[in-house]
Amino acid sequence: MTLVLEDTDVRTITPLLSDWIAGVPGEDIPPALIRLLRDCFFDITGHAAFSARYAESSAAIREGVQSMETGGGGYTVFGDSGDYSSRQAALLNGAFAHSMDFDDTNVPGVLHPGASVIPAALVEAERIDCDGRGFLEALAVGYEVACRVGAAIGESAYDLGFHTTSVAGIFGAVAAAGRLRTASASVIEDAFGLAGSMAAGSMQYLENGAWNKRLHPGLAARSALDALDLAQAGVVGAHEPLVGRYGVLNGYSRNPRPDLLGRDLGREWLALKTGLKPYPSCRLTHGAVDAALVLRERFPTAEPVAISIELSPKAFDIVGEPTETKKRPRNTVDAQFSVYFQVACAWRQGRMDWRSYQNLGEPSLEALMATISVRPDAALAGPAARLTVGSEELVVEVPSGEPESPLGEERLRQKFYSMAAEVYGDAGSRHLADQLLDIESCGAVSDLIRALKPPS
Repeated sequence: MTLVLEDTDVRTITPLLSDWIAGVPGEDIPPALIRLLRDCFFDITGHAAFSARYAESSAAIREGVQSMETGGGGYTVFGDSGDYSSRQAALLNGAFAHSMDFDDTNVPGVLHPGASVIPAALVEAERIDCDGRGFLEALAVGYEVACRVGAAIGESAYDLGFHTTSVAGIFGAVAAAGRLRTASASVIEDAFGLAGSMAAGSMQYLENGAWNKRLHPGLAARSALDALDLAQAGVVGAHEPLVGRYGVLNGYSRNPRPDLLGRDLGREWLALKTGLKPYPSCRLTHGAVDAALVLRERFPTAEPVAISIELSPKAFDIVGEPTETKKRPRNTVDAQFSVYFQVACAWRQGRMDWRSYQNLGEPSLEALMATISVRPDAALAGPAARLTVGSEELVVEVPSGEPESPLGEERLRQKFYSMAAEVYGDAGSRHLADQLLDIESCGAVSDLIRALKPPS
């Protein structure tokens, strides 16, 4: 099923998207995308389970979510042995999936698609006990919708202070969960209309390293289930919540591109441009980290004369401005959004991983950070970076983990084991990895989903 949208047809985008979500045949989904989404689910399981146990925000988030409802409902949360309602599970899974900032990213969509889409789909998959292929097909339509909405909103959402991951993510979550429910196109359209009033996410967390950002995908996933329930009960949603006069694109973007919502839908898959992260930090730091890890090998010691970093203007705004929270981060969120901290750790330690955050406030690291200069370069785009150390210069146009430079299964497995073993044990994490990477042949996913609970 292929829909080709002309500029004059944007006023009908929501029903067209809804028809496509409900009706696109599974065989029309590219095999490469199915494999990629298998890897995305595998990847998110490892770091979300680790986050559930070890991220500094998780205990408080769990306690707060548990206080919202009494009793469980039989739904599973990554790395958690508890029994949760569907809404609790969606919120917690989304929060844990995003807490380490280690989740997949889509550069054209300017967002993390999986952290909202997978938690909503996981609830529905566990409820109906679908097969593995059906689960991955639901992820495919969910990722595609989230990425297209993100691309149509564009980078300017961040200038206005909005977090596209949750603003666009709720629509992808509606698409994935609606597909698993076999909801009609009209129900999905109403759910989109209702989701337009729930789309939210503020970048104000950057001011003090707050935990709002970690909650954003979970709130989107939970709200997507609410929108679907209301729509299935007959609640009428707003027409054209995306491109209408007061719709999301007009409210959250200075330069909306509504044509990107439907252009070559079913022929070109933006979801195929999703990358998997090698480092637990904002993707906009990764080009610089890659460059630092290469250049440090050209110096006899880890002490450079000086490090100069150039970033795209958008990356500079988010991770490179020479503010106090960037130059001297005092908490994990500050450090995840500081290219100074990321590059200093990579240069000093020869790695950038979750253990690196244990070095926050370390005097010698802060001294190195103080020597780093960062400036914007309009010739660079997205997560690209130029690093100069003495007479050595390296430009990284595409950071590792993007489709053009994939991590590969072995490196992806090592990333998974490094975190999942802390929750499931060495043998358990390896067994779970084999199951997750074989999900497409799984006849009923409920047992696999329940295996995401840690051993008692």
